[in-house]
Amino acid sequence: MIEAVTHLFSRLCGQNSDHTWAPGGVSLPCCQRCTGLYAGAAVATLLLLWLRPRLSKRFLAAHGACLLSMLPFGLYWIPQGPMLRATSGVLFGFGVAVFLWLPLAARRDWASHPRRFAAGAHACALLSTIALIPLLASWGGIGTAYVLAGWVCVGAASLLALVLATLLAIAWTPRP
Repeated sequence: MIEAVTHLFSRLCGQNSDHTWAPGGVSLPCCQRCTGLYAGAAVATLLLLWLRPRLSKRFLAAHGACLLSMLPFGLYWIPQGPMLRATSGVLFGFGVAVFLWLPLAARRDWASHPRRFAAGAHACALLSTIALIPLLASWGGIGTAYVLAGWVCVGAASLLALVLATLLAIAWTPRP
């Protein structure tokens, strides 16, 4: 299974073996940054669907900063190891998911009934994901490799679904 997923992700990720975790001796299908990105996107998408946070200026500014944080990390302006690569990926995944969510949130049926404390839960999930991904990847076994590979697949599917839903929402938005 991981071989097929690795082949699929070879189109999306450089798969630098020096930057790829191998829990239990099984290489993950993408590098540490992409693992963080897809895991972050999966968690963020699930939270957006469940919590439907109010997309305040502060919330959007925080997620805009998550997107901008990729600049120094992605361009290697800062020396980084596995933790920073994964962290920058998670931050970027959360940011991308939130901004792809905007056209959906603008629709009244999706934006209704935001959950109380949604922004706080969102922040806790972000920090937990940042801590959990490297921890699992570094100290997990073969089962962890399959769980993380599945998480990566869910994240990629989440981003694809958000892109498609966003395009549909934009296409079906009535023009004044």
